[in-house]
Amino acid sequence: MKFAVMLEDVVKIPASSETPPRARINFLFHAADGSGRMFVNDMTGKIYVIKDRHVLPEPFLDMAIARQGRFTSRDLFEQGLNTFAFHPDFASRDRPGSGKFYTFSTEIPESGVADFPSPDPARGVAHHDVVAEWSVDSTDPDRIDPSSRREILRIAHPLHDHVGGQLGFNPNAKPGQSDYGLLYIGVGDGGNTVFRNKEVDAFHTAQNLSSPLGKILRINPLQDGLWQYSIPPGNPFVSDARTLGAIWAYGLRNPARFSWDTAGSGKMMIADIGQAKIEEIDVGAAGANYGWSLREGTSVVDHHHETRLSSLPLDDAMNDLTYPALQYGHQLGLAVTGGFVYRGKAIPPLDGKYIFGDIVSGRVFFTDVGQLTNGKPALFFELPLVYLGKRQSVLEIVHADRADLRFGLDELGEIYLLTKQDGAVRRLASSLETQSTILPIDHPLGSLSK
Repeated sequence: MKFAVMLEDVVKIPASSETPPRARINFLFHAADGSGRMFVNDMTGKIYVIKDRHVLPEPFLDMAIARQGRFTSRDLFEQGLNTFAFHPDFASRDRPGSGKFYTFSTEIPESGVADFPSPDPARGVAHHDVVAEWSVDSTDPDRIDPSSRREILRIAHPLHDHVGGQLGFNPNAKPGQSDYGLLYIGVGDGGNTVFRNKEVDAFHTAQNLSSPLGKILRINPLQDGLWQYSIPPGNPFVSDARTLGAIWAYGLRNPARFSWDTAGSGKMMIADIGQAKIEEIDVGAAGANYGWSLREGTSVVDHHHETRLSSLPLDDAMNDLTYPALQYGHQLGLAVTGGFVYRGKAIPPLDGKYIFGDIVSGRVFFTDVGQLTNGKPALFFELPLVYLGKRQSVLEIVHADRADLRFGLDELGEIYLLTKQDGAVRRLASSLETQSTILPIDHPLGSLSK
């Protein structure tokens, strides 16, 4: 392969800070309604509409106003308005989910009663993770009616980080199919306890099937009689009275991003941020146990020494753990962020490639989605980027030592790079032939202590 990808400026989000990061831009997606609009959030509370390459002056939703005094956002942590999702019936009149929109945000503990308690109540609760439903304004399709809010679920979170917060509907599911209209919710494990408890994952939540922390949940978010949501009968643990029926997969540390391929096999990819050594991409599978905190990637965790990992035991198969489809070590970056499988038209060489990257280093990678298989880590490559006529890294583009990189997707399948440092949205615009061959990442795990 001999090509590079040209980056193109699209918009800058209105600054919410006078100093970097200019805007805590965290997610960009579309409503699948044929309007061509894109929606992008600032974690400080606003979701903006991008129409015809311009940001509309009035936000789609201002969480800080709608939840005044309850909403919480902290720059140094993961609190705030994290992600959002449109119901697949959003643009369909007379369907149950018509005009429905969902948010994952954080609120102060005093703002409501948690459906799920903290795993460490003796030490208090840092915040609540809240999933809520909203309806679009009947007189203005570019605005949410703030009075329409309906709370779906609320989770007491013991620490400030590992919120997770990804929401998503399987775009491949069609009306009448079992997965249609079901909301997937990524939830972190409760926070990094090393600095507080001197122990890796002191709460052991990710392996606890009675807790929503460290999980991918799956629910039908529409109100069901007196119930705020319902549990799909096809969920893997729904018939086990000892487990939380909403759990779809578990053993995750911080599944901050997931997405589906909209062609091919329709695979779901989960980006799970690692502890001190390994970042991983997993293929979504109902009922899978991805191993945290028994494992970090394909290594055994020492709970009293976060940088000391050891090889898998000879009898490991009896543990029935699901290992990554791709992994890399911290010589490449410190926190993986998931993107999307490219199915657009602008860059033919990327068709069928899963695009992902690292939040901190800003490096952008790709791999063939067909090669992603749990337990068989795939080869992957770094994507060469050309911006303003020259090859540049994301760190060089944003003029910072931390990229704060995220990804977005429009209705045509084109992929966008989002950077908090400058609050910018840039598009992967076209490919350019080069003389240099793109080689796979050599020794992706680097040197791990054993």
